[in-house]
Amino acid sequence: MALWGKIGVQVVESATGLFEKSKRSLVGDGSYAGFVKAVLAQVPNAQRVSGEGEDWGYLIYVQTAGSVQRRIADILPGDVIAFWDAKLKGHKGLHTYSQTVGAGENGPLVGVVSEVESKKCKVRVWQANQHVGQQTVENVSYRLEDLKSGLVKVFRVMEV
Repeated sequence: MALWGKIGVQVVESATGLFEKSKRSLVGDGSYAGFVKAVLAQVPNAQRVSGEGEDWGYLIYVQTAGSVQRRIADILPGDVIAFWDAKLKGHKGLHTYSQTVGAGENGPLVGVVSEVESKKCKVRVWQANQHVGQQTVENVSYRLEDLKSGLVKVFRVMEV
């Protein structure tokens, strides 16, 4: 938990600032990974990521479809979350929903966790907005228990 307190808080502050800035200008290169790299670049003692790969820090959570494969720690704000070809299907209020994220030529959807509701297995994520003409960073909610197929990984940002 001490690791999160040092880096996680700074990652949240950086992501919040870039979210506000995104109302006026592009953040990073406009890609999902570009946004996360821009966030981490503003945290002086955060370990830099190696590139476009899967390594965003220490792997603390892995979920494939409906089953959790690995859970070392609770997901916290400031963690980096990545979705690969994730199909989510469930209920939001009285309506059913179905969505696919992290598929196609854009690669995995990568974002920074802003809030966690552990009872509902729900995370809010700051991520790059791929819709033209709108704010370049958005805050989106995902229910991990609604994952029907695909892969979700959560990384804890490491200190150098």
